[in-house]
Amino acid sequence: MARRTRSLLSSIAILALTLAGLTATAAAASAAAGTTVYLAAASGDDQASGTDPAQPVRSLDRALALVADGGGRVVLMDDYRLSASLTEPAHTEKILITSDDGERAYPGRLVFGDTAFIEYNLSGPTDFADLTVVTSQWAVFAANFHPIAFGEGMKMVSTPKDGVRQVFVVGGYHGPSADDTVLDADSHITIGSGTFYKVAGFSRGKGVGTQTYTGTSHITMTGGIVQEIFGASLENHYSGSTRIAMSGGRVGTLHTAGDVTRYIVGSASVELTGGNVNTIDINNVVEDVDLTLGHATWGAIKAANAWGGEDRHQQILAFAPVRTVRFAGQYVDQEQVAALRDIFDVLINTADVRVSAGGSGTECTVASPCGSLQTALGLLAADGGAITISGAVPWDVDPATLAAGAGSVSFVGDGTAAISFPAGTEARLARDVTFTSLALANEGPLTLLADGADLTIGDGVTVADADQASLAGVSDSASITVRSGTFSRVVGITGLTGDFAGSTEVTIAGGEVVQLWAGTDQKHAVANATVTVSGGTVRKLTASGARITSSLTARFITGQVARADLRGVDGEARVRLGAAKVGSISVDGWAPADDAERILTRLPGADSKLAAKIASAFTTVRDDEVVYVSATGTGDGSSPAHAAGELKTAIAALSGDGRVVLTDGLTVDGTDLGSHSASVVLTSDDGDIDFAADGAALQIEGAVRLGGPTTIEKLLLQSPTINGTIYAMGHPLTIGTEVRTEFTRRGETLIGIVGGRDDTTATATSSVTVKGGEWSSLRGGTDNSGASTSGSRIDVRVEGGTFQGPVVLAHRGTGSGDVAATITGGTFTQGVYAVYEEDARPYSADYDVDLTVSGGEFWATIAPAKSRSTVLAGTFDLTVSGGTFAHLTDLLGSEGFAGSMASTLSVDPAVDITAPPTGELTFTNPLVRAADPYMFVHQGQYYFIATGGTTLSLYKVANPADLSQAVGSVIYAPDDMANLWSPEIHHLSSDEVGEENAGWYLYLSAAQLGEGAAEGQRQYVLKALDGDDLFGRWGDPVTGEVDVARRITNVDHADFNAESFVAGISLMRVAGETHITYVAEVGRGTSDFHQTINMSRIVNPWTLKGDPTIITRSEYDWEEHGYAQSTSDPNMWWPKVVEGATAVYGHDGEVYLAYSASGYWTIYYAIGYLKYVGGDPMDAANWVKNPTPIMSKNSEVTGTGTGPNFTDHEGTDWFMFQARPGTSTTTARYAFIEPYVADGDGLRIGDGSGHPAPLSKTYTMSVNPIPLADKISGFTS
Repeated sequence: MARRTRSLLSSIAILALTLAGLTATAAAASAAAGTTVYLAAASGDDQASGTDPAQPVRSLDRALALVADGGGRVVLMDDYRLSASLTEPAHTEKILITSDDGERAYPGRLVFGDTAFIEYNLSGPTDFADLTVVTSQWAVFAANFHPIAFGEGMKMVSTPKDGVRQVFVVGGYHGPSADDTVLDADSHITIGSGTFYKVAGFSRGKGVGTQTYTGTSHITMTGGIVQEIFGASLENHYSGSTRIAMSGGRVGTLHTAGDVTRYIVGSASVELTGGNVNTIDINNVVEDVDLTLGHATWGAIKAANAWGGEDRHQQILAFAPVRTVRFAGQYVDQEQVAALRDIFDVLINTADVRVSAGGSGTECTVASPCGSLQTALGLLAADGGAITISGAVPWDVDPATLAAGAGSVSFVGDGTAAISFPAGTEARLARDVTFTSLALANEGPLTLLADGADLTIGDGVTVADADQASLAGVSDSASITVRSGTFSRVVGITGLTGDFAGSTEVTIAGGEVVQLWAGTDQKHAVANATVTVSGGTVRKLTASGARITSSLTARFITGQVARADLRGVDGEARVRLGAAKVGSISVDGWAPADDAERILTRLPGADSKLAAKIASAFTTVRDDEVVYVSATGTGDGSSPAHAAGELKTAIAALSGDGRVVLTDGLTVDGTDLGSHSASVVLTSDDGDIDFAADGAALQIEGAVRLGGPTTIEKLLLQSPTINGTIYAMGHPLTIGTEVRTEFTRRGETLIGIVGGRDDTTATATSSVTVKGGEWSSLRGGTDNSGASTSGSRIDVRVEGGTFQGPVVLAHRGTGSGDVAATITGGTFTQGVYAVYEEDARPYSADYDVDLTVSGGEFWATIAPAKSRSTVLAGTFDLTVSGGTFAHLTDLLGSEGFAGSMASTLSVDPAVDITAPPTGELTFTNPLVRAADPYMFVHQGQYYFIATGGTTLSLYKVANPADLSQAVGSVIYAPDDMANLWSPEIHHLSSDEVGEENAGWYLYLSAAQLGEGAAEGQRQYVLKALDGDDLFGRWGDPVTGEVDVARRITNVDHADFNAESFVAGISLMRVAGETHITYVAEVGRGTSDFHQTINMSRIVNPWTLKGDPTIITRSEYDWEEHGYAQSTSDPNMWWPKVVEGATAVYGHDGEVYLAYSASGYWTIYYAIGYLKYVGGDPMDAANWVKNPTPIMSKNSEVTGTGTGPNFTDHEGTDWFMFQARPGTSTTTARYAFIEPYVADGDGLRIGDGSGHPAPLSKTYTMSVNPIPLADKISGFTS
């Protein structure tokens, strides 16, 4: 309901904006209220009154001051030159800047000087009209969140070359200063004429720093030319929402948000009712997008969200925005409709062409209706729509015109409407057609033929001569539905020349039918026939004119059937008896059943005597109760035609055990399904028909709380958001084998299953069985850390399915009780745990856990808990009698966790835990989304870490390719730092740093909270405080304080790493000594701004000594992409970048330093190397740079940057690097790996081409041979 309300308000707002824009244009062209002041730069005098053209003022500052109090008009009588930026005096009334005083047009022009980005700054509402603007450089009209309008008569002239668009219009600040503190204001821009380069709803330049605006930009365009419109900001800033309305003019590209990664953090609403747009760009919107396409012309449409960081990505996933387009189908073509379908989640075709008796128009509008249905159909070729009919019009439709179009067509009456059919009409309908609220005025025999399409007689239809009116199918895939009207004959298929191997479908939901054939009215066999009576009256129903060879489905749900002749069935038969009044049913002449399934289903209200008479013809007689539910349902749920509209209502309509059948796509969000004691099945299959073929699915957008025993089977579940979860609320829940799951609306998180609750109420018992489907996670108990549950009983059984997240057996939060779990199948990509606290906080749990594993494929870890700080009591008894463990990293008992839990492991003798896993796995790049990825090998398994925001997580996988499925564990979560960049973990031996300092160290750069990223970065180090346990505690290597990092220092340079940028530390072992490399910067804020890669000797892992050596800086063109001066702040420069130093060692003693160069924000970020040629490594002359990059962009991948290198369990050397899939920098960075060679000839990655391998390239690797026995630890017995 909230989304509908928001959309309605958006539509009202857009209408108001359009009217406001028209009003502003009109006002600008007429005399402005208030004082008129004349300005003549050549002859004026600022001491003059200015109110008479004979006594003009000289300066615009003076003119504006004179009209500031009450508003008015400033008339430029000659050229007025802005040599510097101008800011109006504050004013609340509107000011008009023009060269026309309403009586005379003067030759005045507003001329911007030769300096780039001269600003005209508004300080109140200002219009410009009948004025020429002259530019030779970029010029800016900055509204500063005041209304700005360009009315009629605006002309832009650029010198020295005319036609170059140089004018910016920004609704907010050009570049916010320290004084520009308003962040929640709306902007209002109206373009009625003129030629503009870019129009932005909020700000353009960076100014003093990135801002997040929370208001709404309102951009109205009624004329003029704009190269690009942006609903948001340009450069750096984030913006609230946007409302763009266009009724005239021309636009090159219309963007909902800003350029590159500039986001609208709210919603976007765009209404195009006129004018022309070359490209519509639905970009960078966090919340909903509503696009209305009226009679505007447009060329292309595209949609993409640029990568704005992990937090922004998760924000979008959490909101799960809906993209809705309303388009008038008569104004688009089929190619445009296809483009809309690729982008939008909801498409609403508002096409409504008008036909009336005596109409003579060609556009078929309300004002000018046409008189021909054929003409109207020609306008609906792209996607169909509605034809609204007034009066009586003839049927003049060419069947070829109908067949050639796409989409469904509705003929809808407006008042006393009728379609006149000449006698003998056979109307062949090769397109879905509906007739509603009109008369079929046949002058004799009339047959409407469904030719492979759906023919629907909707509500409110009457037939002039019903005795001569017939409906029939004439090809396979045709269906007929009758909701009103009277027809003498309805036939599933007719016109046959031989036996029919296809299927027929007829539904009577209202009206009256004299004779109905489910199959054919001819003496030919029909393979499959389905007939449903759920309303109306049928005098005689015949299965078919001859035999039905494969299957007959006859459903008598509601309505009346005087006589049903179901004779002549050779194969399967399904008959469903409900509350329909059926006079008689004949099932004589059925062939022996043999293996054919023949089912009689009795629904509540069925005639028991009638059922008893025919029961002997069936192999199965069963009772069932079904309630139907539809997204558009308004009925009682008794039939698909009378479906209920809500899931909760449908469940409540069941009188006992039964099924709720979805007939189309239904969405639930934050739903309590109501209490029930009977067992409910949620499905799309009613036993006869599976409505999945009609799009039946349950889209879960929030918490769905069950109210009783529930089974979900034969149903598609859709997940658009991160919040979709099924909570059994302690009731038994079973997920069947034929449940399918999929993403919608660009979602990435599958639906979760929770056996307990989502609140703090204790759940005494829960029982979950999963047989299939793909899920984000499974938790047997309650999922609320505030819950406290004692003495609970939890049963979990998994027989199949795939779990992309952890499978957890017990409650979240403090709890106790018994857990029984059996796993016989399924895939567990993020492990199985008895208890699991997602935020890794310490808490206590006391469970007796009995876990039996006899099948399934296991990744990550099987353990009693996820967090080592969990205080465990009770028992953890694990029995293994089967399963596949090649991807498992650890099988853990309770040792190593806090508390007193006892743990036992029993392994069936048939399971050889000492046997190395065998087989191969394949993978393609990229492996996982990550910036600054780092991988290393420890004890035969692979560890991975990457840049984080406020925490760092460590991953452990058995195989490098498993990384895409891995879940990390937070090992560092500081309270006072952010921008945790470029982490690397290194082991330093006692030979390198002494016995007391030997161990594992985590190096990273970070900024204190509140410090800016980049310039605020300093380098820190932590030590693993629990020895080789890399998932244990990390902290200060000197004090041992947990979660506290130590800043790197230099004993000889007290200011090192204190007041200036230091980042990207790594280790370099060369010439028998261990050195540290790092990145520093020089010349911030100047044209000499550049980075250097430095090397220093170390005293210990956190202390350097001596003067550093600059090993390299940018020298070649390929190393300097991105170096530039800001276009909005002359004191801001983008540096020449070298960074990411990585040591690479050849097998014959070669030493290389790989590094990244050019801006990481560009597509040209690339990898180069230096070779150590001997001598003192602290002498830069002993490092020789390769003059060309060894890894740079190609047509599939851009922005390649260094990462680590490692050797896999087969002995293959791999180089990990970061890069962006695609051709721009708008995608996220990912981790790639390719084989490399380091030898005397140099360093080569991949095939040596200097570019990433094709993304389609498949790599093969044997599975890690570590046997299960070597992965087992921590069991107390």
